[in-house]
Amino acid sequence: MKLGQTSFEYILVVGLAMLIVVPGFLLFYNYSVKSGDELTNSRIDMIGHAIIDSVEKVYYIGENSWETIEADVPESVNWVYIINNTELVIEYESSAGLSEAVFFSDINITTPYEVSNRFYITNVTHPAIEAHAGLNIIRITSMGHYVLINEIR
Repeated sequence: MKLGQTSFEYILVVGLAMLIVVPGFLLFYNYSVKSGDELTNSRIDMIGHAIIDSVEKVYYIGENSWETIEADVPESVNWVYIINNTELVIEYESSAGLSEAVFFSDINITTPYEVSNRFYITNVTHPAIEAHAGLNIIRITSMGHYVLINEIR
């Protein structure tokens, strides 16, 4: 009888400990995933607004004016491209799946690399060059009636 009681008490203590540890671990894990996504979203938002602000600045300064931006791109970013010459799209992976951050411009913007009506900041037609995380140096140049955006390597 004593051996059965000891085993039962041991199982009961371990079970109670698991009831406390497992939910605590899940809460911590969910918090870390959520805060990681918020940090990535914040960095992407800063990059998008910096590009659009620079586009407006060089456009209003005039033709042949340019500005260089150093952007620290998160690893989750897949592509940065322009649609309809007015929308800057940053496509990235989040815990919810594929997401897009879209930044609108009243100014006509373009890049030199077009594939399927998307104008990529990076040369996507060259197999050795693709969107990459880390430091990206982006040049924004006013061409008079539009602004050209491209990555400098």
